Amino acid sequence: MPHHAYRRRPRRASFAALIALWCCTAAALSSAPAAESAAQNTGVLRATLPNGLRVVIVRNTLAPVVATAVNYLVGSDEAPAGFPGTAHAEEHMMFRGSPGLSADQLADIGSVVGGDFNANTREGMTQYLFTVPAEDLDVALHIEALRMRAVLYSPKEWSHERGAIEQEVAQDLSEPSYVLFEKLRARMFAGTPYAHDALGTRASFEKTTARMLKSFHDTWYAPNNAILVIAGDLDPEATLSEVKLLFGDIAAKKLPPKPQVRLRPVRPIAFTLDTDRPSGTLMIALRTPGPRAADFAALEVLADVLSSRRFDLYGLVPRGKAVAAEFALDPLPQAALAYAMLSFTTGDDPKALEREVRTILAHVAREGVPPELVEAAKLQERSAAQFQRNNIAELAAVWSEALALYGLSSPDEDLARIEQVTVADVNRVARQYLDLDHAITGVMLPRGSGQPMAARGGFGGQEAISLGEAHPTALPAWAQKALQRLEVPPSTLHPIVTTLPNGLTLIVQSEDVSDTVSVYGHIRNRPETEELGGQEGVAQLLERLLSYGSERLDRVAFQQALDAIGARERAGTDFSVQSLGEHFERAVELRARGGTAGRQ
Repeated sequence: MPHHAYRRRPRRASFAALIALWCCTAAALSSAPAAESAAQNTGVLRATLPNGLRVVIVRNTLAPVVATAVNYLVGSDEAPAGFPGTAHAEEHMMFRGSPGLSADQLADIGSVVGGDFNANTREGMTQYLFTVPAEDLDVALHIEALRMRAVLYSPKEWSHERGAIEQEVAQDLSEPSYVLFEKLRARMFAGTPYAHDALGTRASFEKTTARMLKSFHDTWYAPNNAILVIAGDLDPEATLSEVKLLFGDIAAKKLPPKPQVRLRPVRPIAFTLDTDRPSGTLMIALRTPGPRAADFAALEVLADVLSSRRFDLYGLVPRGKAVAAEFALDPLPQAALAYAMLSFTTGDDPKALEREVRTILAHVAREGVPPELVEAAKLQERSAAQFQRNNIAELAAVWSEALALYGLSSPDEDLARIEQVTVADVNRVARQYLDLDHAITGVMLPRGSGQPMAARGGFGGQEAISLGEAHPTALPAWAQKALQRLEVPPSTLHPIVTTLPNGLTLIVQSEDVSDTVSVYGHIRNRPETEELGGQEGVAQLLERLLSYGSERLDRVAFQQALDAIGARERAGTDFSVQSLGEHFERAVELRARGGTAGRQ
């Protein structure tokens, strides 16, 4: 499901201290397809084991860390009829132990290693993500090999886990944005597995048994139905040898056919929901081809253009027509959901806002998009491909999505097809798929009841897995040997720290995993004690104003200057700017001074 991140409460105060961190990088590791013999030159090693397990190993020396991602090509699409959350329940049970590794042992290993477990169930795949110190890669691989073979399915364990998963369902169902999105999705994909997300329902979980979950694992969890991605500071050849040792003797399975997804014509419909939130939401959704379709790259660029802060859709915000505006493209295995989503305040007319949005989208379908925004979108995609290398866990996740969801050989293949997109391609898909006569519109209306609303950070994304309370327990021999290592690896951080004449503290750390520069800064502040009496809230107001430009560049000109170098920025007491290395000076100038109108 899409992840809707809500704005963190802004903070600002008088200037006290400023810390900036530069992650300066020069040479990028290629992520092009590579054979085993070419791993030393490309940093990528690929192999398919005799049992069908596909393995991709990506070397990245950013930090002494590795991330593993086991991607099973099964998800909510394969759930039995009447049990929409089976794949999600299976994901939970994978943390309740396996033959040879109990839940207590797994929790104990996690606490000692200090690793980060995550999991994610989607329509066509279930991911298990594990980030650990590089020296503990063998521990992570042992765990995943055991879980691929089998997991424990006692009724007692399932009863315990069912309570946790039902709480998760209740939590998401209490989130108005989730309910709005689900009702829209149910109408867009009626009669198909996509009509519901992978969450599941309380009623289906009450009917689910441990035996059913064991059958699901026995059917779908197989090496020939999985892709293993490993990224980080590792030796590719040695890592592949370890993978062969641990996974090579797991038997392949005869997989049943995947369920057919037969999409019906979309019936245009509009619906409304009430919410106690102080703001409402308007969503206008359209169905498009999925990530493996020939038109998808052009659709990605179109979505980037429509979500640009220089485009008319976001322009409704500074005009006072909306509080927030975005356009998103949510890929599913055999289709995608494209939607405009806007927020408005109590008292605003959602019908008038809908007319404005439809007019904007209809104009794009009829007249096309500004060519300069197409080039800006492609440059931003190019920059994003480099930034992904600056986070090892994200790198493993991005590779996993490219292979398992998009059906590509690497993330670079997606970038390559985006690079080939022309303005004519974008205009063609806009004419074809911005079909407002077959749009579904959902409106969440603010109906203040006076009831308190819990503050939440949205819904969706990867789960934060809790392994339970760790306590000393007897460990398997392979874990005991690994966890008895007491050596602390030498630090790879060697920052240069200086203080400029104006008092600014500067910390510079060089890396060589991507061709990017990132600058992060923080101003110490405490608004609650530093705002003057009668001016409470001025800090929040000021931080919102920072995105509207500076004395030198107005809002659109400032965004245009960022787009010209493919940079991203954030303003406020916590601020940042990130760009490709070649544009470092201009990026810093834009962040520090707001730029110069005549300079490109």
